[in-house]
Amino acid sequence: MKKTPSSTLFTLLGTLCLGVCLCLVGCEISGGDETVRQIALNIAGTYQNNSGIASNQSGSRVTSLTLQQSGDQLDGIDNLGLRWGGTIGRTDDTTASITLSGLTSTGVQVVITGDVRVEGTQGVMTGLWVEPVIRASVSAEASVASAPTPTPTQDPSPDATPTVTPVPLSI
Repeated sequence: MKKTPSSTLFTLLGTLCLGVCLCLVGCEISGGDETVRQIALNIAGTYQNNSGIASNQSGSRVTSLTLQQSGDQLDGIDNLGLRWGGTIGRTDDTTASITLSGLTSTGVQVVITGDVRVEGTQGVMTGLWVEPVIRASVSAEASVASAPTPTPTQDPSPDATPTVTPVPLSI
């Protein structure tokens, strides 16, 4: 069978399309778990309890947990230098449900589930500390920055559209 210029062109285009498709299939596509949900409630702070954040735990006692917040994402580090990560679930004006995961000083996986209630500039964490063989209550308090309250700017012109200016935070 004799090859015509058009059959060679179709073969070349087909090979090119196949190569592009294979390249696209092999590329990483962002998943939905990378979405950061914006939260109006700020719970970032250093949560402390000198008796221990958990009433019982394996390993050295965790007495403070510093949380940083980016939307609904939480990153933390405890007084032992161990890292924690988690998320904020449901929220309302003063309360956020949280889930945090980390390790004890002995390498045991631990999950904290509970709530952080914010009143003014004080955050109170309560919940449950869960290890494979230990369940304990969680209790800690932190100083948190209050969320800015938007206030309209004053403009003497009746035709002007007001703009919202956040109140500066005083920490």
